Amino acid sequence: MGQETPTLRFAGESIALDGAQTVLEALEARGVAIPSSCRAGACQSCTMRVVSGRVPSEAQVGLSPAKRELGHFLACMCRPSEDLEITTLGDAAEVSARIVEVRRTAGAVLLVRLRSASPLDYRPGQFVTLVRPDGLARAYSLASVPGLDGALELHLHVRHYPDGAMSGWLAEAQPGAEVSLRGPFGECFYVAEDPDKPLLLVGSGTGLAPLYGIVRDALRAGHSGPITLLHGARRAEDLYLREELAALAGAHGNLEVVASALEVGGAADVDGRPLDVIALERAPANFSRGLRVFLCGAPELVNGLRRRLFMAGASMRSIFADAFLPSAPAAVSSSV
Repeated sequence: MGQETPTLRFAGESIALDGAQTVLEALEARGVAIPSSCRAGACQSCTMRVVSGRVPSEAQVGLSPAKRELGHFLACMCRPSEDLEITTLGDAAEVSARIVEVRRTAGAVLLVRLRSASPLDYRPGQFVTLVRPDGLARAYSLASVPGLDGALELHLHVRHYPDGAMSGWLAEAQPGAEVSLRGPFGECFYVAEDPDKPLLLVGSGTGLAPLYGIVRDALRAGHSGPITLLHGARRAEDLYLREELAALAGAHGNLEVVASALEVGGAADVDGRPLDVIALERAPANFSRGLRVFLCGAPELVNGLRRRLFMAGASMRSIFADAFLPSAPAAVSSSV
């Protein structure tokens, strides 16, 4: 008996693949328009995502480890040997959720616990769009870790602005309030490759949220290389999760946590230098060891430090970054 022809499932349809046909060719033959240019795996314009099944390794050549981890593949280079369910990159899951708890902590930061109605397939450090019942939406990074906090438990860190449409609503929200979540999005997360390489994580304000998830995910995965987490705020009293971070560092000898504030006040354990100064002091010595850097928070910090690290010798492929942008008036989806 001959080998069965693999089946491609896309947008609710099943497509029988013809022998040497690529995914791109099969979709085009059915009249599906997929962006493409070089058709040789170089431009990556035909990138899609696998939902179930396994794509051949040649369909992921040239993609970053994060993209491979997310199931991205090049349709023009993909000749499946087994059934695949695929989707475009623009498609995102949407799940309903309820607020479990909103707890205020230092620096006007709200720690928001949600419980989703069904599991959300995400990596700690990615972000989701939180949607209120009236349609108002904002993007927030995930601080939770599925294997540590439960499959349905999702954690957000939200800065409460007095006139903030979403943060003001969350500050007053009662347990049980309904929301919906779209996503996940983003490539700022830990990939379990080269566990002995050093990691440097730098975040300002609620930029700690994704980093807190990434660090715990890396430690859970058994990362053995040195991990340095730098968290900064304008004032020492605005730094939050200090006890939790200290406990985490105390339990893992390869983790160092450094708190930074421009206004130290009486906090003897807070570095008074800017985050970028501390980061640039520590990073270059680890470039030759394959340092991976995660940057989250204020755009001026993220964009400036990414540029300065590159100029100092870091590879752009080793820098993962998410800048938090302020919400524009009347915008339906913006940032933390």
